[in-house]
Amino acid sequence: MSRSLCVVRNGLFVQDGNVLTSAGGGAGIDACLHLIRTDFGVLAANEAGKDVVASPARDGAQPQYVDVLSPVRADLSPVRSWVMAHLGDTITVDLLAERANLGRRTFIRHFERETGMPQMRWVVLQRILSARRLLETSDWSVDRIAAATGFGTGANFRTVFRREVGTSPSTYRKTYASSACEFTNNQR
Repeated sequence: MSRSLCVVRNGLFVQDGNVLTSAGGGAGIDACLHLIRTDFGVLAANEAGKDVVASPARDGAQPQYVDVLSPVRADLSPVRSWVMAHLGDTITVDLLAERANLGRRTFIRHFERETGMPQMRWVVLQRILSARRLLETSDWSVDRIAAATGFGTGANFRTVFRREVGTSPSTYRKTYASSACEFTNNQR
């Protein structure tokens, strides 16, 4: 029996039955994490992804997002840790500068030097990462996740999530949710 071959362009990896191919070295990591996720679940893939500093679950068509967004530095790590513990709160540049005991302009300069991005961009990406984890591992409603991660309303969360991740929260959940999570219709 002969099969025709088809090249998939712009894909990270392709699985056809028990054959898995990848587009290169980085995509090979994505393919390996896909196998871990398939065989051992979302949590195992998340841990392995952290070990290799790669996103634990990407299909071939998704944009890249990684759980480690900035190098760890001693200067502003207490501020970043505070943000992670208060993602659901209102966070402003002025508040962060105050927590760092720095003037606004000095804080902005130091934060961007450490993380490589503006403060509020970093906060939004941290909120997205937290929301992704909740979509993967909980049965919380979109509104509850929006409130817990600082997006306010479900509508705002859906808009930002689609812009950043390239898909809706419900589609993301269907694709990446842990099989241990059971969802009920009234909680979606």
